[in-house]
Amino acid sequence: MLDFVVSFVFLHLNSTESMTEEQFIKLSQKGEGTQIEYKTCTEQVSESLYETVCSFLNHSGGQILVGVKDDGEIIGVNPDKAEKLKANIITSIKNKDLFMPCPYFTPEIMEVNNKTVLLLDIPCGQYVYRYNDRFWDRNGDADIDVTDHPELLLSLFERKNPHLFEERIVKDLTMDNLDHETFQFCRNILAVIKPGHPWLQLTDEEILVHTHIAKKNSISGELELKYAALILFGKEEAIEDFMPRYRFEALFHMCTYEQYNDMTQFPNRYDDRRTMRCNLIKVYDQLTQFTERYLPDKFYLPSGSTRREDIRWDLFREIIANLCVHADFSTGYACFFHVFKDRVVTKNPTRLSPENPEGELTLQQLNNYTKNPLLVRVFHELSWVEDMGSGTRNILRYAPLYYPDYKVEINNGSQFIFSITYMEATSKEGENGTQTEKMALKIGENGTQTEKMALKIGKNGTQTEKMALKKSDELKDDELQISLNDTHENKKAVIKKRKRQQGIISLIKQDQFITAEEIAEKLDAGLRTIRRDLEDLKDLIEYEGSAKGGHWKFLK
Repeated sequence: MLDFVVSFVFLHLNSTESMTEEQFIKLSQKGEGTQIEYKTCTEQVSESLYETVCSFLNHSGGQILVGVKDDGEIIGVNPDKAEKLKANIITSIKNKDLFMPCPYFTPEIMEVNNKTVLLLDIPCGQYVYRYNDRFWDRNGDADIDVTDHPELLLSLFERKNPHLFEERIVKDLTMDNLDHETFQFCRNILAVIKPGHPWLQLTDEEILVHTHIAKKNSISGELELKYAALILFGKEEAIEDFMPRYRFEALFHMCTYEQYNDMTQFPNRYDDRRTMRCNLIKVYDQLTQFTERYLPDKFYLPSGSTRREDIRWDLFREIIANLCVHADFSTGYACFFHVFKDRVVTKNPTRLSPENPEGELTLQQLNNYTKNPLLVRVFHELSWVEDMGSGTRNILRYAPLYYPDYKVEINNGSQFIFSITYMEATSKEGENGTQTEKMALKIGENGTQTEKMALKIGKNGTQTEKMALKKSDELKDDELQISLNDTHENKKAVIKKRKRQQGIISLIKQDQFITAEEIAEKLDAGLRTIRRDLEDLKDLIEYEGSAKGGHWKFLK
């Protein structure tokens, strides 16, 4: 497949050169796909050939091999009618009653295996084309009539829109719809990594204009905000109003990728899930926390240095950033971040472009084409993405350090799928434990309660949380009514449960209005687990008031 992709790129970059007989034979042996189609048409041009021409124009281009059966057998066309076939095709594509707009390409007559064939090299069209008043698009090796399917037709027009979605002005979007805390979050980052950065002296509005994600109307003088401003800095309710289908999904699966695809082995589809409908700055931050929670932290000491380097962060920040800034937000489809026990898989809707061919790719084949330059610019200011092409270089640099036998798999289509294997699928259960769990085992039963809670809050906790933790009073084990002689749970599980319930008590002492959902998030635990713990603690704590406005109180 990769050989085919390479040959496809070569042919389109060198469209002025004729295809050789050897290349034609090679394509006839590859089989039909998104960018290749076989047609017999031995005596006359079939209606389906023009439908394929239209679908290739509307999708990402491709080649039609005329005189080839569906199974790839080269049978040729009637040599006495080859010129007429060619002339009929040229006449039809110039006929405005058939094609609108009229495409431009020239069929090529060739001799292959002593048989006469035609090659139609169809470019990726700049516009949306229709044939016989019907719109055709390509899906795999099939031509799809999308005329009567509004969602598919809209997706086709969005793909061909010359104006990127992020650049479009959002009517009625104002500064009140943007989140000031997100702007301040960015300033706080820059104050640490770039103390002299101009954003530190700019207002929220000035930052938008400086990054070209907003502009002043030349006539009215009013500030006009683009979709990029909403995506990067919007409040959640504003994003829900203007982009109701926008969302990111982070899922953790306590299984290998192979087990996940075998329902008989692993029927549960996920073990933890976080749905994010917040702006892209917050999404990036939450995805890095999700990564830190579920991916192993490999120890690495660079040569000639005494300072440990976080290879996990170096590697996966590139993958997360690419997921965020290279998605096509016009379609409304969600972006997915899957963490399995052996690999990470990301999926995001993408805008097809001639710069990056469709199908299976390698990292080296990825072009430096930026799908959302405005989003990339803001991420670059925050040092979340670097120079063009640096993401690929960094993955190639850090992936072997993280896992020597790593494997990257990429498939580019209407959905861009990136997969990186970071661990052997048969690795022992303990090897994929979170950093928190590994550190907790080292501290063991003899660690102080403060140490144990610090592990739960982790380095992503705010300074307020960490300082409050040190001041929190501890409850003794007998107050939690947990016995180490419990016959229904092993000792390790009891210790973990005791630590978790100590954490619940500590967090409630800090904030009597805290919700069960917030407790679960801070303690890296499932919501059902926390609710069971709260039920076990009913002799110590009690919830008073309504579900939204109530608070916790201590009974002892």
